[in-house]
Amino acid sequence: MLRVTSLVLGLVLAGSLGAAAQGICPSGDTRDGVWLGFPDRTVQTRVLSDGTMEEIEFSDERSAVYVFRTLPVGLITERWGMRNGFLAPDESESVSYVGTPATIPLPVPGARYDGVETARILDGSEFRHSVSLVVGMPRPVAIGACAYTGLPIDVTRVPLDGGPRKHDSMMHLMELGMTIYLGYSEGDEPVLDEMPLWISSEPRLPGAGSAPAMMPPPPPPGAAAPTK
Repeated sequence: MLRVTSLVLGLVLAGSLGAAAQGICPSGDTRDGVWLGFPDRTVQTRVLSDGTMEEIEFSDERSAVYVFRTLPVGLITERWGMRNGFLAPDESESVSYVGTPATIPLPVPGARYDGVETARILDGSEFRHSVSLVVGMPRPVAIGACAYTGLPIDVTRVPLDGGPRKHDSMMHLMELGMTIYLGYSEGDEPVLDEMPLWISSEPRLPGAGSAPAMMPPPPPPGAAAPTK
C-alpha cells in the first residue's frame, strides 16, 4: 500500500479554493500547521513535537480524510483513512524500515538511505519493498507568491515479491522544516511533480472557504506502533 492511494481516490478541490488570496507566506515553526492546495487535494501539514510530521488530506466534501505520519525525510511510518467517519482497514497501515544507515537520515543535501520497507495493513496483509532514497541539492521553490528553498527527495521502491519499480517525488522546504509529497510513477515512466497552487497558515478546508482546523481522526485500533 503506497501513498499514491489517496491521489487515486479523487480528492477534488472546489474551484474557488485555488483562486483564494495567498495571504502571508508561512515561515518558521510549523507546529500549528500549514495548509497546501493542490489541483486534486487539500493538505494540512504540521511538525510534531518529536520532529516527525503529520499530513491530513481532505476530500472536497470532507467525507474522506487520510492521515499520514512520516519521518522528516518523508518516509511513512503510519497511515490510515476515514470515509464518512468509518475506518477503512484495507487502507490503514504501519510501516517499518531496516537498512543503511541504521538510523534513517534527516533531509540534508546528499543524504541517502537504502533498505527494506515492510508495510503491515490493518486487514492483516503485508507488503515488502526494497527502498532507495536520495536527497538532492538545494534549489528555489515557488508556491503561489511564496518563495522557499527546496531539497528534492526521490524514493524508488521495488516489490520483493515481484512487480514494477515505483517512484515517489517529494520536496523538503528548508524554511518550514517540512516535506511535501509531489508525485508518483511506475516502471520507467517519469514522475510529473505536482507543486501546490497555494500555501497558507490559515485553514482552508475544501468546499468551505476558511474554516476551523479539523483534528485528525484517531489512529486505527490495534495498529502497530511506528518503527523508525
